[in-house]
Amino acid sequence: MSNDKEMQQSFEESGSIYPKVDFITIEKLMEKVTYECHVVKNTTTTVIVGMIPIGPINFTLCTEIMACVDPRNFNKEKGEKYGIEKAAISAKNKLWELEGYALANSMFNK
Repeated sequence: MSNDKEMQQSFEESGSIYPKVDFITIEKLMEKVTYECHVVKNTTTTVIVGMIPIGPINFTLCTEIMACVDPRNFNKEKGEKYGIEKAAISAKNKLWELEGYALANSMFNK
């Protein structure tokens, strides 16, 4: 799968010159994203929340879940590590969606 920079370059090489969300914008926003991990009591489930600050609040971008079937396999650190990786993908996808909406809204609802 192409990364965002390669995808944008491919579109531009094919003549896409009109307004679009830039991968650099998304990368800068991703630098602000933070994650909180919570192990659900008496389960093998870790809930990961990806957030970005907006003014005085943290806006929730995504929620992901990591779990294992057998409690003997439960590893808190690995659940958090891989859960954050999973949440980062979801957060990035949500930022593309939200930034695309904001751009379209600014272009067509003046």
